[in-house]
Amino acid sequence: MQNRKKIGNQFFDWDLGNDYEPIKILGRGSYGQVCSAIHKPSGIKVAIKKMDGVFEDEIDCKRILREVDLLRKLEHPYVIEVFDMLEPKNPDTFDTVYIVLRLAESDLKKVIKSAIHLQIKHISTVVYNLLCALKYLHSADVIHRDLKPANVLINEDCSV
Repeated sequence: MQNRKKIGNQFFDWDLGNDYEPIKILGRGSYGQVCSAIHKPSGIKVAIKKMDGVFEDEIDCKRILREVDLLRKLEHPYVIEVFDMLEPKNPDTFDTVYIVLRLAESDLKKVIKSAIHLQIKHISTVVYNLLCALKYLHSADVIHRDLKPANVLINEDCSV
């Protein structure tokens, strides 16, 4: 009961509808927060990116719109996939955007800082996957502009 109370308070201002059950906050960034969640109808684990105040700054608004548009269009095994985008309850007054993405198990920064010892085969796989993703993005005339270990999502099998 105590744990449920804590989770309820943590997500009191998240409007995820009935299809998603939030689990925990994964991180915070310049545009908002990310939590892990379960898509209840399918049981799939997802990450939900919540971006508040999206219309407060015109430049930020354009960046968010560009990110959403690009993520919807890009299809590559090593580029994060948009699972869903939550429709606002009131399209006339909303100021929060929720993007639902496939959940990755970790990020490269956490892996580097952990006690995990990566074999050369693992490092080669991560670098190869990352370079494939970058090549794909560049072929689509997209430059990442914020490539850093914390933004490289990674799974246990070393897929990026």
